[in-house]
Amino acid sequence: MTAIPGGSLPLCYTLTVPDALDLPPPAIPHRRRKTRLVILVLAVVLGIPGGFLLAHAISVPLVKSLENYQPAIITRIYDRNGIGFAEYSIQKRIVVAKRDMSPAVVQAIIATEDADFYHHGGINPKAIFRAALKDLIARKKVEGASTLTQQLAKQVFLTPAKDFRRKINEAFLAVDIEKNFTKDQIFELYANQVYLGHGAYGVEAASRLYFGKHAKDLSVPEGAMIAGLIRSPMYYSPITHPDHALARRNHVLRRMYEEHYILTKELFQQALSSPIVLGTFKDEAPRIGAYFAEEIRQHIEKSEKFGVENLYQHGLKVYSTLDLRMQQASETALQRGLRRWDRRRGFRKPARNLVTEGIDPNAYKDPSWSNDPYVTDKLYPAVVSTIDKAGVTVRVGRDSMTLPAASFAWTQHKSMEGVLSRGDIIYIRLDEDSKTHARKWMLDQLPQVQGAVVIIDVKSGEVRALVGGYDFQISKFNRAIQSRRQTGSSFKPFVYGAAFEKGMTPADTIFDEPVAIPVGNQIYSPKNYYGMYAGIVTIQRALELSINVPAVKTWMMVGADHVVDFAKRCGITSDIPRYPSTALGAAGVSPIEMVGAYNVFANQGVYVKPRLIQRIVDQTDRVLEEQNAELSEATQAQVAFELGHVMRGTIDRGTGYEAHGLPPPLAGKTGTTNSYTDAWFIGFSPEYTIGVWVGYDDPSRSLGGGGTGAEVALPIWIDIVKQIDVLKLRTSRPEFDIPQGIVMRPMDLKSGRRGEGPCERVIMEAFIAGQEPDKDCSGATVAVSKLPYYLQKPFYQPKELEPTQSAQDASARSGESAESPAPNVDEGQKVVPPPATSTVPPP
Repeated sequence: MTAIPGGSLPLCYTLTVPDALDLPPPAIPHRRRKTRLVILVLAVVLGIPGGFLLAHAISVPLVKSLENYQPAIITRIYDRNGIGFAEYSIQKRIVVAKRDMSPAVVQAIIATEDADFYHHGGINPKAIFRAALKDLIARKKVEGASTLTQQLAKQVFLTPAKDFRRKINEAFLAVDIEKNFTKDQIFELYANQVYLGHGAYGVEAASRLYFGKHAKDLSVPEGAMIAGLIRSPMYYSPITHPDHALARRNHVLRRMYEEHYILTKELFQQALSSPIVLGTFKDEAPRIGAYFAEEIRQHIEKSEKFGVENLYQHGLKVYSTLDLRMQQASETALQRGLRRWDRRRGFRKPARNLVTEGIDPNAYKDPSWSNDPYVTDKLYPAVVSTIDKAGVTVRVGRDSMTLPAASFAWTQHKSMEGVLSRGDIIYIRLDEDSKTHARKWMLDQLPQVQGAVVIIDVKSGEVRALVGGYDFQISKFNRAIQSRRQTGSSFKPFVYGAAFEKGMTPADTIFDEPVAIPVGNQIYSPKNYYGMYAGIVTIQRALELSINVPAVKTWMMVGADHVVDFAKRCGITSDIPRYPSTALGAAGVSPIEMVGAYNVFANQGVYVKPRLIQRIVDQTDRVLEEQNAELSEATQAQVAFELGHVMRGTIDRGTGYEAHGLPPPLAGKTGTTNSYTDAWFIGFSPEYTIGVWVGYDDPSRSLGGGGTGAEVALPIWIDIVKQIDVLKLRTSRPEFDIPQGIVMRPMDLKSGRRGEGPCERVIMEAFIAGQEPDKDCSGATVAVSKLPYYLQKPFYQPKELEPTQSAQDASARSGESAESPAPNVDEGQKVVPPPATSTVPPP
């Protein structure tokens, strides 16, 4: 039949019978001819006006639009190695061709939904009559008569309304679809469009969801189960109603047998007896990288080029900079570290008790419980069953566990009697001994403290990992990007970097003492950690031990404008107040800004803007957006290397000494704010810059005594680096790449003199050529360094613009102040232990 121009529907349809048999037409009796003539006249008289009226009464969309029909499909985000880890869609659909569907699922759908699919022209009069007869006998609707083509028309063009007008539209549309498309095209559209439960649209998505395989790999029983879902996806779901699913699958198998798609009774019985075995698709998106994926989602939604429609309906493929291995390492390390610190703050009684809520603890099912095997380092909600002196018995799903006293020793309770009650919801985790690999259950709790991790590839600026909090499901606030937290002493490298640009060197000395700095009509008096002052101290030693007073004095000598300008060139976009206290990290900066800025020191002075996306393509792999590295020179390569080498001292001898056993080269800086509200450690290797921040969302809440960057953030950083090393993602070598114009010279750590003669402690230092020390150590310099800080002052020559007004501080003591100083292995001297308590702001 010829299609009507413009896609309009014909007034009537004629059926053409193939003349393959080429038989002569039978003779027609005169009476039958007369009868047919009457019918023809009546058809003309009634049919044309009737058809005209129907054509004006019924609104039919253009079927031709199916040629360009694009169902809503999934947008996927991939890591840098092509592994998918996030999906966004209105409908979870994966479009495949009919050739990529198992014959079993094709046959199952046809046998069950439309056995005459390949023999009708869109509507099936025989099926309509059969359904009407059964409905009449049953006096209710018991069987449908819609063909696959009619179902497709309803799904794509019409509303779910059940009325005569819609059914007429559906029939007209079905016939028009059959005119314009082949049977295979119609089936392909239908099989990709149909809803099959739990958010899955189309046979491919359903195959992955239920059986963990592609649609082309489905067996006969599996194909039958998929086809059986069409009638009522949730009622026949094997996930929620396995008994319903089995009965429905067997009905489909019977229909396949009746339609001769299953050829023998033996094969039919074999299919009937096979169990329903569900599976998990191997390429299913891992449950990691949620904060990272959310940033990409927001970028696409807000982009004028893409927007919401492209994100949720057009099936974009986003190739990101993430490395799932490093992301997994970062998430694991952060969660471990936050729980560890939270336990040090003490045990909190459970917030929920089932008994008080009127729920039977024995019947309770937690939504998070599953049949997956238990894994280590993961918290599991558990219901308390019994408590006695021997321990606590809890339940997770159908499993019962006993927690002995050793599993909750950290709570400082010998018994949990009176602490826990039956029906309490608590959290437990599975621990594994690193040596024996023995596993045991431990009591734990959801941490209230939060944190963030950012890892950037040094050369490209690509973000390899980004964690914005303990758990995205608990809190979607991305602390790695959205938060602005005081940086504490982690800001000091920008002060000294600006000083190096002004010609100062790691060997330059500053006098460390209580100091009074006029600020307007007030006096600012920064204090050192533990109230200890060293007297004459090199910039090298001042930075690696994170001594406060020398940093503030350097800020004053270099000038606030130059320090702020240096920090801005390094990539910090947050507001930086021009007050002396900013030298100690009073400014609020996001973790991703800080990591991007530290990356300059590892990348020979070049700032690379952190980026999360490599490229975005459509379903045909046409590139829609490609993000290239945005580079700018922040400082000279020599300045960056000199500063980075000074920061190696933090790990070799200073506040980051806990990391000194990791393969070199590594450099970094701790950061702790007043009252222990923020703890930082940011460090780098030649390959990656890694930053960790820990604190509460309430910026006024303290981490508690000892909550320094060295105690809280550094262990998480070390954990991440160790996992990266296990993955062999970085290479150990003696030194960072040394740019031209840098010389390495021996230097006395205390006096800054050339490391010749009777020095106190000699290290190898990096200098810009021509700026290295030219005076050797002497007995006098060593003797002066051993004096109390206040007796060293007559032997010190202040620098230009260095504040020299001493402040009165009766609690001041002599000694090097640091969060966690390393043993002075060169001299075998004992480190003066800090007092048990201190009210002095830490670095």
